[in-house]
Amino acid sequence: MTVTISWEGSAASDMFIIPSIFEPCGLTQMIAMRYGSIPIARKTGGLNDSVFDVDDDTIPLEFRNGFAFSTADEQGLNNSLERAFNLYRNDPESWQKLVQKDMTVDFSWESSAAHYEELYAKSVARARATIRA
Repeated sequence: MTVTISWEGSAASDMFIIPSIFEPCGLTQMIAMRYGSIPIARKTGGLNDSVFDVDDDTIPLEFRNGFAFSTADEQGLNNSLERAFNLYRNDPESWQKLVQKDMTVDFSWESSAAHYEELYAKSVARARATIRA
């Protein structure tokens, strides 16, 4: 079994490491996921908004899409790598499901705009209900 890892820069890998100290928007993980490369990212900026740890029980299962770590140090990165390698080696079926799920995540502006429109409509409805009360 061979695992291919990319360090912030190329496609055609099984995992994509993004150990950023700061990340204002975070597009690399979105590109990696589109091509089936599982992100291993530090929780910061746009990465924190789009990479949700597979082992985080506070996140709904359908949104968990990678491996995340909080501390910007070797221990945080190594822990995430170890968990990723463990899943890759010991549960290939779950790994493939994760890859397939990541490849179908819709990060398009159309999807984002639809979510904002829905949020806006709910806010307007709440405001109108409050005014009537």
